Amino acid sequence: MASAKALVRVLDHGTEVESGVRRPIRLTPDGYAGVAYAGSVYPLRQGDLIDLGASSWEIADCDRFLFAGADVPYAPAVGEPLERASGFDVEWHLETNQYGHYVVFNASERVASSLVSALEGADLSVQRWDVSHRPAVDGNFYDWFARLRFKGSQAEAVALVGAVVAPPSSLAPTVPVTDPTTARLADAEARIEELLNQLYAATRKGEAAERKLAQLRHDLANAQASEHRYRESVALAERHHADLHEQLSVLRQDLGGLADMAELVKSLADAEELRELALAENSLLLERVRAADSKVTESGLRAGDLAAQADALLGRVSELEALETERIRAATAQRPRRGGVIEFLPQAFSRLEFVLDAVDVIANLDSPASTMRALSEIDSGRLAGKDLEGMSGWFEVTKLATGITGSERLGRIYYKPGGPRVLVSVHIKQDDKQQRRHIERLRAF
Repeated sequence: MASAKALVRVLDHGTEVESGVRRPIRLTPDGYAGVAYAGSVYPLRQGDLIDLGASSWEIADCDRFLFAGADVPYAPAVGEPLERASGFDVEWHLETNQYGHYVVFNASERVASSLVSALEGADLSVQRWDVSHRPAVDGNFYDWFARLRFKGSQAEAVALVGAVVAPPSSLAPTVPVTDPTTARLADAEARIEELLNQLYAATRKGEAAERKLAQLRHDLANAQASEHRYRESVALAERHHADLHEQLSVLRQDLGGLADMAELVKSLADAEELRELALAENSLLLERVRAADSKVTESGLRAGDLAAQADALLGRVSELEALETERIRAATAQRPRRGGVIEFLPQAFSRLEFVLDAVDVIANLDSPASTMRALSEIDSGRLAGKDLEGMSGWFEVTKLATGITGSERLGRIYYKPGGPRVLVSVHIKQDDKQQRRHIERLRAF
């Protein structure tokens, strides 16, 4: 069934920046309507408008769409008070591993959405929540999981979650809701990489489908040419059969009587043999024609299916390209002046020239001490680390502390000395594929 769509007005802190943007309506984790714009999903409010200054969600967390014809559950206006949950009768458990704290629990989808909103309202920012597909450490299967951004101990996390699920009856704490804009900016790089990977995969699938479609069209043309040759052969056999009948009639007229009866019988036998051969040849050609017709029909159906798949993939590619263009335009439209690390680095390291996203990576490090020490050594002219394999002139410093959960010793520095300036790229390794892609980008310098 088709999804509902809306013509959206786009505001930025109340100022209209674009109008008439046609988008399918998604369902956000809190159950309200939302639309994707500039790489994020914003709540859709009355009047079919969104505000870039409001909180948003990642596209991967809003993968459900509203069916066409259904009532649109518009999000409440900014500043409109929401009903605050005061406890939940759910079965839950807190699981802690190397990636952080996870709350697993059993509840309906609506109650699950309310519980996640309550966790956000209690200063327990939720990085992601979804259906749970594996058993927890206690051996039980739960309906949902919610990954917390909280970096404290497990005991502290248990106390905070317990206060949300079953708060004391004598207290009604009201904690201001955490603005998710900071978390959204922290995840911007990962979201961009995910969109680029999806765009690349969709492009490759589209190219493969186009090549397959071209091959099928070529096969279809060959089958049609074969069918034309077979029909010509059938027509030739029919003409040959007619000629034999005509010759037989001429023989009968020439004989006139019963003279040379033996010669007549022989001629008739020869004519009958030629007729049988022609009929056999006609039958074989007809079988080939029917087989060719079947093959042509099958090839046509396959070509139609592949064309539909190619159109769908090209549509997805167009949507991803539009989202990326909107994200870039929104990011550069009213970008505030940045200070802090951007102004500090040129003063602290006069010889270093930071490339790619090195400044943003340094700004987001929770423990930048080891990275700063390595940069000081490089700035002073000493060679640190080792040669970068496959990159002539580049060196690599590995196992730098980051202070980020799950990436504590995955900090990397790639640098290339050359005269008075040294090119430097600071990177946090996620996996081997992502690291190779980052190193390939250094070849441009």
